[in-house]
Amino acid sequence: MTSNFESDNQRAYGLLFRIEIALRELLRLEYERTCGGRWQRQLPPELSKTIKASQEAENRPQFDFLRLGPLYYLTFGDLLKVLQHKPVCGVSIRFGGDVFLKQLENLFAPRNAVCHSRPVSSVGLMAIVTLHAQLQTALTHAEFESLLAHPDVGLRQRDFATELLPVLREILDNMGTLPSIFPTLSAVDKASAQFWWADDELAGFNRATIETLAQTISGYNALPLGVGAAGGRQKYQEQHQLQKLTTEAIHELEKLDR
Repeated sequence: MTSNFESDNQRAYGLLFRIEIALRELLRLEYERTCGGRWQRQLPPELSKTIKASQEAENRPQFDFLRLGPLYYLTFGDLLKVLQHKPVCGVSIRFGGDVFLKQLENLFAPRNAVCHSRPVSSVGLMAIVTLHAQLQTALTHAEFESLLAHPDVGLRQRDFATELLPVLREILDNMGTLPSIFPTLSAVDKASAQFWWADDELAGFNRATIETLAQTISGYNALPLGVGAAGGRQKYQEQHQLQKLTTEAIHELEKLDR
């Protein structure tokens, strides 16, 4: 029979998990909105060092770690610092500003109890329940669940191949029609942040081929539109040997998809 100690701590842990995932995802989205795709460079320098050290500690393929988004390598206390960082202070303002930050500070004690297998007090549990309900109300249930459903986690090599191969085959099949744009290779950006992208042996394929194709597709999609544009697209394909490059990229990823 489950004791109150166990059931209360399980409930507290589950709610804290949801609160922290939501905060990390809200901060990521706000950084992307205010700073663009290279938002990671805008993180406070001392926190960037913490993130890098934690990521390097996971560069051990035998443990099958996923490279998470940078905000997932920060402690709860670090998150409070980020919430006060100017580019993303809008997140805390959305939930009450200084009052909200104080509520988060009040979670330190019950959170430490839960993380170190000590009983969470009834007052501590209520503080967690209250803040979770506040977030869910402010975000709406649908937005809250969407944040939890799409955390900023990494890709394994095989998952990367499985995601990208259909896109590359579609590009190859449609190349002769000279489309105005090809699908973007967004999976490459995510994969390049993984620890296994450090070298070809870890990745299991020739990274340079994939990177070159991504850059070439990006250049193709930036070509001007309008009358006579098809000729320019044909010339670009021939100059960059796009068909050959795409075929080579497919061959490289098929090494992982077998």
